[in-house]
Amino acid sequence: MKILLLVNPVSGKARGIKFATAAISALEEKGHTCFAVIGESQADCESSYARALHEFAPEIVLAVGGDGLVHTAIQKLAHTSIALAILPAGTGNDFASTHDFAALDIDIAMRQIKEIDLGLVSIGERTEWFGQVLSTGFDSLVNRRANRFSRVKGRIKYTIATLLELFSFQPISYQMIIDGKARDTKAMLIAVANGPTYGGGMKIVPSADYQDGFLDILVLKPVSKIELLKVFPKVFKGTHITHPAVEIIKAKSIFLAADTLAYADGEFVDQLPIRVEVIPQALKLVDMR
Repeated sequence: MKILLLVNPVSGKARGIKFATAAISALEEKGHTCFAVIGESQADCESSYARALHEFAPEIVLAVGGDGLVHTAIQKLAHTSIALAILPAGTGNDFASTHDFAALDIDIAMRQIKEIDLGLVSIGERTEWFGQVLSTGFDSLVNRRANRFSRVKGRIKYTIATLLELFSFQPISYQMIIDGKARDTKAMLIAVANGPTYGGGMKIVPSADYQDGFLDILVLKPVSKIELLKVFPKVFKGTHITHPAVEIIKAKSIFLAADTLAYADGEFVDQLPIRVEVIPQALKLVDMR
């Protein structure tokens, strides 16, 4: 089988290169043909990846990195016959963890392939796929701040970023159209979930299902800063969803307009307004279960 490795060389303190080297050796011993794309920059990675998909024509893409690299991978894999597998080497690895990718499975070619839903964001004429969660409002601002921490890794950086962002944050006025129905609201944040977790294991919508044909929209209505500090730790266990200020709506599409920004899979998307919709069975994924 032809397997294309898409590698983030700086993932997890350079674990990406180490893991990819070991993976190629193990896979080639099993008789697979491997080709690695290791970008020196994001732009270089994307162009080399697109070229390799066309010229090498793999049956599986093995993403060696974290959620950001998976996000890059799915942009070219949606609505194709090429399946995605993951060798987690990042700091968050939410997509990999949700789908039980914990280490390299050298029998990857023998696994079944399943189809999962993806989220599709429209920003004007531009579109972008995401696999896990799109965040807006307070949590997107936290994400932006956390991404600036070069020496702090893992869950702790999101905790620190939350505390720092909290001082100046005010509730945001949103205009929403959910499955064609208009609604205005003030909220601390609105998250659109295709998968249950983000930010290194925060269970923002524990019940989000990749195969149900719906997005799970979480609205956190205005609360005091002290109350937000009380609610925030509960996100790691998913118990925040019982709080009276939390509302979860299942929908197929949502339009969001507000004076804030959006991140998807931890990657910056754009300023709002945006439109988000679920695309059922958009991605083929190696089934680890």
